[in-house]
Amino acid sequence: MRFFRFLISRHPVISVLLAVSVAGLVWFGVGVVREAIYFAQPEHQQQDLEPWMSPRFVGKSWDLPPPTIVRIMELEPDQAQPTLRQVTAHLGISLGELQDRVETAKAEQLRRMRGPAPREDREAEEPSGDKPSGGA
Repeated sequence: MRFFRFLISRHPVISVLLAVSVAGLVWFGVGVVREAIYFAQPEHQQQDLEPWMSPRFVGKSWDLPPPTIVRIMELEPDQAQPTLRQVTAHLGISLGELQDRVETAKAEQLRRMRGPAPREDREAEEPSGDKPSGGA
């Protein structure tokens, strides 16, 4: 305790800056941990879309990056977060159609992550009579 009194009496500006920095670190750290715990629970992953949800919530729930959400919902990148009710009204589609877009984007993302499908053995692709022979 003596150290803190000494620090405040000798360096008041630095002490205030340190306190504000620590408070900000705690504030944002708690937010990150809270969000990570929430979206790690299975019931919050790939939730069916609801009119009250925001595009950001959908991106977190479906693990889709913001550029993908912006593309499939045709949003302006720096636009304020509308609800899905506003997004569907703007696009002139139903919530079910938006759900289909999200599911398609997730399937594309998974396909890209897995990479190309493994190739079959080359012998299975070549007809048996066309195999090159080892001799002349």
